[in-house]
Amino acid sequence: MWDRQILSLGDGSVLVECGPMRMFIEASAAGTPRPDLCRRAAEKAVTFLEEVAAQRNSLRAPALEVPEPTPRSIVHRMWEAARLVGDADLTPMASVAGAIADATADLLEREGMSRVVVNNGGDVAFRLKDRERLYVGIRPDVGNSAMSHRVLVTPDMGLGGVTTSGLGGRSFTRGVASAATVFASTATTADAAATAVANATYVPSENVIQRMAESIQPDTDLKGVRITASLGDLSPEEIEKALQQGMTKAEEMASRGLIYGACLFVKGRMRSTSRLSPLLEPLVPISRY
Repeated sequence: MWDRQILSLGDGSVLVECGPMRMFIEASAAGTPRPDLCRRAAEKAVTFLEEVAAQRNSLRAPALEVPEPTPRSIVHRMWEAARLVGDADLTPMASVAGAIADATADLLEREGMSRVVVNNGGDVAFRLKDRERLYVGIRPDVGNSAMSHRVLVTPDMGLGGVTTSGLGGRSFTRGVASAATVFASTATTADAAATAVANATYVPSENVIQRMAESIQPDTDLKGVRITASLGDLSPEEIEKALQQGMTKAEEMASRGLIYGACLFVKGRMRSTSRLSPLLEPLVPISRY
């Protein structure tokens, strides 16, 4: 379907590029990198992408309207995550990057790896065991790789994924957030939830320009949905309202145990959920993850 390229990198990780997917895969056991297993996982990740692409037409409708897919498939993961988030217009495609990252990470975990990091275009699945630790960077702007904070993740936290959504990212958003980062037990859930948090930040304003999604991308799965096309200045009151709406959505999902927590940015101002706030370390140089 697509040309693929799999490259072994100097640090033992692997880069796989195929169609819209650009994924870094890192795995080690007791500190020993396993690039051989990463390459095998990269080959499998391509088949996961192809599986979703083959069923994409059936995934364009809101998840609440889509019949249940085959159990234990990647598409089922996507469908379930979107339904759990519960937004009426959220499609299973809202969690596609996280689902493919999760499936790839699960393969490596089953091979006995104690540390796995799968970065699928910024949607990250990780698996940590024993004394492994991972610093996760927080971006205030989804379109910029610069980090403003980091969070130390350890195995006892029960986390397995972190994803970011917002204006200027790979996917459309209905909101005005420059970044909504969500931590959850899986990247699939985090991906769907981050989309919902970012969407919740919409505020009516003459400086928020929205268009029908299909007028910008004809083959979008969001046909009939107005998305934010451009954003100008917002008043302090509009920024505060957007942040509050996003945090209300995030705290509601956290109260249900669906996510661990979220961090949200609008026009340079930040909010984070109560459980995540104490873990945020500001302005610390970190790795690409």
